[in-house]
Amino acid sequence: MRNTRFPLASRRGLTALPLAFALALPTTAVLADDKDSITASIQEHMPGVPIDSIEETPAKGIYELTSNGQIAYVTADGKYLIAGDLIDVESRQNLTQGKQDSQRLTTLEDISDERKLVYPAEGETKHSITILTDPTCPFCDKLHKELPKLREAGVEVTYILTPRQGPGSKGFELSSKVACADDPKEALDRAMKGDSVDAEACHNDMIKENMALSNRLGMSGTPYTILPNGAAMPGYRPANVMLQAIEQSGG
Repeated sequence: MRNTRFPLASRRGLTALPLAFALALPTTAVLADDKDSITASIQEHMPGVPIDSIEETPAKGIYELTSNGQIAYVTADGKYLIAGDLIDVESRQNLTQGKQDSQRLTTLEDISDERKLVYPAEGETKHSITILTDPTCPFCDKLHKELPKLREAGVEVTYILTPRQGPGSKGFELSSKVACADDPKEALDRAMKGDSVDAEACHNDMIKENMALSNRLGMSGTPYTILPNGAAMPGYRPANVMLQAIEQSGG
């Protein structure tokens, strides 16, 4: 988890500080203490769980804990971990979903170009989406056939090869071959149709990185689409449904 730093101030000269700032100092110290308690508890009782960040939430005494891209909540003393969504009852806003959407977009920003297969929009680019795909997945093939309609509607589509069954599977080997081919897009077209791909499986490490990425993005299966606002849409949808979701995402 990202380390959140809270400024510390000495009591010396406190009377010279603005009243609002002075009153905030005890709260700041409490927040720092809570973070230390949570970190110590997780490290002691759940040593295998990485801590990406600990952040305050609008709910008093409840902190957001991010681990490997996944979000949970924990009490200030670190004794209780809460799995599920945090919802603002008044606004009916799902705060967890909003944070996850934002995290997905941030995560995708760090992906190198060599790990992407980009299909540009026809004409003006109105929207951009990312699809985690597997060349042995029948529904990925169905979605792949929808690409011309999406591109004609101004959608740029980026593929990331993420075999759903992992190392040792046919999908893993085929994904590595596609990535290594002289023309990866043509190779992916062949793979989706069930045809052979004339290339070496020379990018196994890259495909493993893509699989680690899929875990951080919360992939539950392929195809797995990240919409322009970072929301995830699992499974196959026809182009007209995809376009409606893309428009509604506000991207």
